[in-house]
Amino acid sequence: MTAIDPLKVIAKHWDSTPVPIDTIIAEIGLQLHYEPLDYDISGYIQRTDGTYKIVVNSKHAPTRQRFTAAHELGHYVFHRDLLGEGVGDDRAYRADGTKLANANIRPSHERQANTFAANVLMPRHRLVSVDAEDTASLAARFNVSQEAMRIRLGR
Repeated sequence: MTAIDPLKVIAKHWDSTPVPIDTIIAEIGLQLHYEPLDYDISGYIQRTDGTYKIVVNSKHAPTRQRFTAAHELGHYVFHRDLLGEGVGDDRAYRADGTKLANANIRPSHERQANTFAANVLMPRHRLVSVDAEDTASLAARFNVSQEAMRIRLGR
């Protein structure tokens, strides 16, 4: 069986607005579930039956759910060799205190997963000529939070 290159799958969908993170995750071959979790937990990625599943907190806002799904995908892309059974993420995208706390995943890994999520959901090439647009309308178009868009644009 040929391994699927996650970055090629992402590139195939980068010109869609909003970027279809659920479709990307499915095409890579990962399971994606939306489940009610404790409010302080954003989601997790867990190894099950030789593959990985991403679970996102269904109680969170849809924009946060999308970011969490992309963040967990970032762990899969960059940190598979460190994941072991998986890693959980709280609302600040930190593993400590979650049921899947993972000593291998450091704050630098969490930052990398956050950056990956921002790059996937708000591709730089799609934001090069948006200076005149307000943050709220851009956030709505890309289906991300205004805070995520503000950070991405450096506003």
